[in-house]
Amino acid sequence: MASSPAPDLRRAGLWAWALWLACSAVLLWLFRGDYASYGFRDPDDAMRLAQLRDWIGGQAFWDVSQHRVNPPIGGPMHWSRVVDLPIAALTLSLRPLLGGALAERIACIVTPLLLLGGLTAALFFAARRIVGRAIALLAVALLLTSPSILVQFTPLRIDHHGWQIMLAAIALCGALDERPLRGGAIAGLALALWLQISSEALPYAALFGAAFALRHWIAQDQAPRFIAFAGVLGGAALLLLALLRGPGATMTPYCDALSYVYVWPLAVLALATIVAARLIDTGTAGRRFAIAAIGGGAAILAFLLTGGACLSGDPFAALGPLAYRLWYLQVMEGRPIWEQSLSMQGVILLPSLLGLIASLIAARGSQGEARMRWLTLALLLAGATGVALLVMRALSVAHVFALPAIGWLLTHLFRRVQASRLALVRIVGSVALVVLTPVGLCALWVALAAKPDPAKAASANCRAATVLAPLRALPPATLFASIDLGPDILVQTPHSVIGTAHHRNAAGITAVIEGFVDPPEQARSIIAATHAHYLVSCDGLNEMRLYGQANVHGLAAMLAKGRTPDWLAPLPGKGPLRIYRIRRD
Repeated sequence: MASSPAPDLRRAGLWAWALWLACSAVLLWLFRGDYASYGFRDPDDAMRLAQLRDWIGGQAFWDVSQHRVNPPIGGPMHWSRVVDLPIAALTLSLRPLLGGALAERIACIVTPLLLLGGLTAALFFAARRIVGRAIALLAVALLLTSPSILVQFTPLRIDHHGWQIMLAAIALCGALDERPLRGGAIAGLALALWLQISSEALPYAALFGAAFALRHWIAQDQAPRFIAFAGVLGGAALLLLALLRGPGATMTPYCDALSYVYVWPLAVLALATIVAARLIDTGTAGRRFAIAAIGGGAAILAFLLTGGACLSGDPFAALGPLAYRLWYLQVMEGRPIWEQSLSMQGVILLPSLLGLIASLIAARGSQGEARMRWLTLALLLAGATGVALLVMRALSVAHVFALPAIGWLLTHLFRRVQASRLALVRIVGSVALVVLTPVGLCALWVALAAKPDPAKAASANCRAATVLAPLRALPPATLFASIDLGPDILVQTPHSVIGTAHHRNAAGITAVIEGFVDPPEQARSIIAATHAHYLVSCDGLNEMRLYGQANVHGLAAMLAKGRTPDWLAPLPGKGPLRIYRIRRD
């Protein structure tokens, strides 16, 4: 495919880094007001910091439980230390120079931007292999102006989502690498590391495996990509699980994280594929199909043997019907597209759909290996879009996969517009192309489809440090607080809480929801069964409003009306936070 003159590789790469630095500077400026008070975007970011502090403070590397959640039992977690490592490294390296508090704060600010730098580099190299240097640079510019992606890389955004997006882009590099063996190994290692962070990598592992197996079947020279991917994915997943979770994790079954259930089928995939490739020649399509079938079939058989309840069970079923309905189903980032608002539906779908159309158009106009790369990208983008349709928070990966094709389409259309003899067409047409950028598409759609949400605005300040400040005046105690406030309470105060929005602590989540939803006398017995000394709520918090709607005669509804049962003693204070001492006499 013909391309316009472009800067040499070194200069194009330098421009990509310059764009990343400029974007980082803008983000640092835009979010400067959050740094002093740890204004985390999401409770999971606060929980990540609590986990980091516990580890640096002496908690064992393999112990990721939160012992200040639902004491004395503790809150079990499924999170990985992988995400903690760079934050801890920066904190500990800066501590001698800046002191512990400032070092920790800078680490939380800088780490997401470093991950954004990794994503920028991965996308540049992946796009360069399919569209050339100049359009790859345009893809980077589109990346660094896409709110649907940047939202996961803002300062203080220290949860695992940025890792997932960056590793997906690295896997894409492997899929488009001109050297099949190296590409398969890179993609396999990226997916293996992603699996340590989140089981959300499982559908992507299947997606990349299917794409590589298809190319392996079609062309003999692509066999090393599939074989290397299967071997590295299975071997690295097993090794990393033992290193990061402990050897016992390889024999412990969990449905919500990489464990015995999933890692041994991946190991079997690696072993069966490598052995089959050694025993069966790859010279014919039939033999290559047999290699893929043996590897995949062995993995499926192993999963049938190890899967147990994970074959058909829901990892969130243990929450119970009330917690499942009033917490899990309300977490919209984990819900499918048909449950989202009209504005969010467009944000999820439009950039991915445009990228898919563009990649198919580009494939149609290409030949040979270039066409196969475009078709590979289209297949991976279609699969990633399918995941995003089922789980809203997966949209960022699909949007990253769409960027090389969108960059190609914008360049193609720009050349055609500039070829017009009419100045008006050249000017208006060039400006109109902004609408086809991800930010342009999403902004236009949201402007047309969005509706104001006053309830969301009303609850925006409940997690702020200034709102939670009165809690610091209390002696260290266990608080019966709403789930969404829990992580920020752990970070901002010395207190413990009964529940946070982390599903393995099903007992704590259920106790909090039942305590606020049930009528006061029933709620009293539930709360008394915990070790809480104070009850905490916040006016306008969506969670509390939901509990009040679930039972208009429940404790949450009663407190919202200013009525306090006699076993709660309200503490004086101003602001939306409400603190009650629990009377146990």
